[in-house]
Amino acid sequence: MAQEAMGRESIEAAAKCRASEWEGVEKVSGQVVRTADGDTARVRVDGREFSVRFLSIDTPETHYEGMSQGYWGEKAAERLAELLPVDTRVSLEFEDEPCDKYGRMLAHVWKGTSNVNKRMVSEGLAVNYCIYPNVRHCLAYGREAQRNLDAGNGMYGDDSLVLPYEWRRLVSDRPDDRWVGDIHTHEVHAPGGMDNVPVGARVFFFKQTDVPPPYHVVEP
Repeated sequence: MAQEAMGRESIEAAAKCRASEWEGVEKVSGQVVRTADGDTARVRVDGREFSVRFLSIDTPETHYEGMSQGYWGEKAAERLAELLPVDTRVSLEFEDEPCDKYGRMLAHVWKGTSNVNKRMVSEGLAVNYCIYPNVRHCLAYGREAQRNLDAGNGMYGDDSLVLPYEWRRLVSDRPDDRWVGDIHTHEVHAPGGMDNVPVGARVFFFKQTDVPPPYHVVEP
């Protein structure tokens, strides 16, 4: 899973998530230690603290390579802290990949019956960020993101805001090497073709060989 890393110090202080340890596990319970930004929190699970990256969503950055996206990054971080105060009991729902290469857990975070990932998107503070094969809630997250985009709600009402996954790429001066699929049509576009897919329908693949049926690559 090629999700971007949070600060190095936070990763090193947390227990390292190892996929083999969570194989076959669908959900675990935990307790919030603190939130880090709009889509990352420290959660205590079975006596160990893990950095948890909220799966399939992305919020504006507060600290990435020494830079911030400003107001909307701070707003998202503040809202997540409100939703998940210290000691909040949560359930972490895993998909095919419970850990990323940085040792973070990847999870849909539930507070009771409320999906906090979806809540952040529905409030206009996050965008759907689905990376195959973790696509279980992508239709729901995408609908919320597209609704807010069409209405100009939350961060989508700010014409100057760059979607965080694209902002990180620009800050890092990385080429656009992602393959982008449409979750509805299953058409996949080569790198550089992201604008061919509506924001709420995007599913990312990092290699063409990652694209499985019924997804299929279309000619430019």
